[in-house]
Amino acid sequence: MDLEERTLEDTISQTCAVCGATLTEAEIKDAREVGGPFLCTVHAAEEAPADEIASDVEPD
Repeated sequence: MDLEERTLEDTISQTCAVCGATLTEAEIKDAREVGGPFLCTVHAAEEAPADEIASDVEPD
């Protein structure tokens, strides 16, 4: 039996699922941690729940 040379393709998306922009390492890491779609920072912010965004804002 002959062994065939095979390469492992990277299955991690390198582009935003919405706009197709190239993702940064941080954006890819964040998407992998949440198990969600691979999104750029702009589209990830649009997908974030409103209560999560509100908790990031400090009161005056």
